[in-house]
Amino acid sequence: MTTNKVRVVFPKNVYGVLSLVQKVVEKHLEEGASSPLSVLPINDLESKRERCLYAQRRAEALRREMEQLMEEKRQLVEELMTGLRASRDILLSIHIQSPRVLGEWGFEVNNPARKAAKKDAATPDETAPDETD
Repeated sequence: MTTNKVRVVFPKNVYGVLSLVQKVVEKHLEEGASSPLSVLPINDLESKRERCLYAQRRAEALRREMEQLMEEKRQLVEELMTGLRASRDILLSIHIQSPRVLGEWGFEVNNPARKAAKKDAATPDETAPDETD
């Protein structure tokens, strides 16, 4: 004896779910008192569908607004960076002998010459006499 398994497929996206709820509610109302779904709180389904539809539309509007704000922010950051680079260049041209002065303007200044000097000091001097003799 074989049994046929029936599968009822539910929609995968919110608009599909909302559409299915609307069809079920409409069919229930069409059937009236003879509807087999009379035992369920169908009005509750309908009100939740309306709230869900509102939430979905609001979320989409907010997503679009967020995308617009993110693009505006990206462009503003680019413009700010251009201004900062120009400020750095002017200050460096004025303080070419003492670039650390840019720190007073809020810039973080790394001096590669000092790092190189420390690195060179850490390596053994080739001209020094060998102490193993």
